[in-house]
Amino acid sequence: MNNIKVEICINSDTNVKQSVTAAYLGGANTIELCGRMNLDGLTPLPTDIASAREAFADRPGLMVMIRPRGGDFCYSRAEVAEMEMGIETAVSLGADGVVFGAIHNNSLNLKTMRRLTHLAHKHNLTTTCHRAFDAVGNPSEALDTLIDLGINRLLTSGTAWGSQQSVVDGIPHLTHLIQQADNRIEIILGGGIHLDNVLEILTQLPTKDRLLTVHTYSGVLRDGMTDKTAVSQLVAFTKP
Repeated sequence: MNNIKVEICINSDTNVKQSVTAAYLGGANTIELCGRMNLDGLTPLPTDIASAREAFADRPGLMVMIRPRGGDFCYSRAEVAEMEMGIETAVSLGADGVVFGAIHNNSLNLKTMRRLTHLAHKHNLTTTCHRAFDAVGNPSEALDTLIDLGINRLLTSGTAWGSQQSVVDGIPHLTHLIQQADNRIEIILGGGIHLDNVLEILTQLPTKDRLLTVHTYSGVLRDGMTDKTAVSQLVAFTKP
């Protein structure tokens, strides 16, 4: 198994500095900062982005969620404009990347995705498509679309959005996606990963010489906060 990266999802509704510091000290490569995790993650407040940047000061891994509301991923013009403002705010506060996704008629919304990607890349931000990807009807086609757009990273469980299934259930599909991606985009494995199953997951996937990251939120929580020891244990599991 190669040296696989670790990303920790941080709920900005808790003590941001404490959680981000725990992820940092635990050795996380990147963090995904989200507000309102009860709604599966929305754009965090500017003050929370600033706190996260301070705590993740010298590591280029602050990824900021850009999602204006809960529910589906079909956005109005006003909501897309709000997402663009969110990207500009993230830039001004020192983010290294942004995380977004948009769908129209069961497929990626090419117009919106191109617009947001162009804006992010103009500011030299890393771009990640979140699990809106898992809500499309044709994932293989969507993966090629993301690669053509120049999206840098893709977060997926390999299972359908809303199915309540985890990465463990998605291993066959993830295998196909990793092979199809062929390192043209980094695949982030997310959805139900924790210390008790991460090795089972990684040993069943084609990890050799692949751009892969494991992503978790609840898997490293202790008493509702990100736990440094749990993060460091997860990091240790992903080493060769």
